[in-house]
Amino acid sequence: MAFNRSNPKSTVKKTVMFQYKSIANSVVGSRLFKTPKEGWVRTIRTALGMSGAQLGKKMWVSRNRISVLERKEAQGEITLNQLQALAEQLNCDLTYALIPKKKIEDMIDDRATEIAYKNLETNSQNMFLEAQAIDENAQNRLLNQIKEEVIESGGRALWSNTKE
Repeated sequence: MAFNRSNPKSTVKKTVMFQYKSIANSVVGSRLFKTPKEGWVRTIRTALGMSGAQLGKKMWVSRNRISVLERKEAQGEITLNQLQALAEQLNCDLTYALIPKKKIEDMIDDRATEIAYKNLETNSQNMFLEAQAIDENAQNRLLNQIKEEVIESGGRALWSNTKE
């Protein structure tokens, strides 16, 4: 009985990729609360009955600086470090997340399909010019084969030359 040994680095890389995909897929479909128009900092501060001057005093900054930071948050221009410092003074946790719109495997499959179509389109034009066009079944088989090769090649093949 023959035992097929795979490359240990490849096995580790596949395990790590599986773990990352599991983490990313665990939040697909999650919905965070909609950010209030005036931002979370001002909303929480106001709900606590705390003035901008009082928050500023806790942070060793002026009331005007608090106003600037609240405005920056509402405009999406605040840094995570600034937001973290404000959250701590408001006795809040800062949560930061990117939530995939669909499963990672589906995104990879979609991108591989896009690349395969482009590749097949280029090859089909060349074959047509050489009077070697192939039928639809052969095109579908070739499309799936190209797609599988792109997926197997991984990240560099999937995400290079993306201008979207």
